[in-house]
Amino acid sequence: MRRTLWRRLGLAVAALLLVLVVVVAVGLSAVSVPDTSRFDADLGAIRALAVSTGAPLPVELRSQRVGRASGVPHALVVAGDGFGSDTFEFYAYQLVYADGRTVLVDVGSDAQTQQAQFPGSEFDAAAYARIQEALRRADATVVTHEHFDHCAGIAHSAYLDEVAGKVHLTDEQLNGPDALDAGFTAELRARFTPLKYERMHLLRPGVVLIKAPGHTPGTQLVYVRLADGRELLLVGDVAWHQDNIRLPRMHPRLTNWLGGEDAQAMAHQLRWLHDLQRTAPELHQVVAHDGARMQDHQRRGLILDGLR
Repeated sequence: MRRTLWRRLGLAVAALLLVLVVVVAVGLSAVSVPDTSRFDADLGAIRALAVSTGAPLPVELRSQRVGRASGVPHALVVAGDGFGSDTFEFYAYQLVYADGRTVLVDVGSDAQTQQAQFPGSEFDAAAYARIQEALRRADATVVTHEHFDHCAGIAHSAYLDEVAGKVHLTDEQLNGPDALDAGFTAELRARFTPLKYERMHLLRPGVVLIKAPGHTPGTQLVYVRLADGRELLLVGDVAWHQDNIRLPRMHPRLTNWLGGEDAQAMAHQLRWLHDLQRTAPELHQVVAHDGARMQDHQRRGLILDGLR
């Protein structure tokens, strides 16, 4: 009787371990990136819209790192690509026009919110102060999506009364499930007029917003054309690492589940971005959290370090 009991317990433990192995294996695998993208974005139309007004285009794109989170498991960033660790960099971007006007894209997070989400992460208080001053001076501010590390610096800004009228958050960003984590309470959301558009929107000369829901409902790409003809595409968190686009391979299903992402939509967006590397290599793609890629952009003079 005792031998039978131990045999049954052993089988039960083995079955549980098998289930655990299967769950982990599935969770760390990725939704397949299709061979052909259904992401509805026409680069020719985007380029035409960017220059459609004939007005002067921005002359430079700048970036400011405000924080860093180390020890992010690489297996949660690029599925099936090893078990090392990555460092996430948090950036704000600034477009500068010849007449001194500026546009901000993403503003990072305040210290308290960042530490609550990434305990022990590095936060640059001086850089945050520079971003806040740039926010005050900006002619317009947008974000790639509504996660705290891209927009909490708006919700928690000491200058909110001063800047709210120049901040263009989309309806999806203001009302998405992640907005509250970034500090956008119902009372705060009422202070903004939502930006509403279909497919793409000319924010300012040379700056086109392209809807790309998937990572979040309010995710958008930001296309930039500079006066000297250079082109950049800020992809936000559609990819966390350049390898997501290069391979192309998504982060794993576990990350999709935890983040509430539309993995199928993101897979088609990654295919579109991957194909653009071949068909439009002159369009420089900027991945939000890939510090090594950012350093490469800065070495090549595509993005200048620090805000004006």
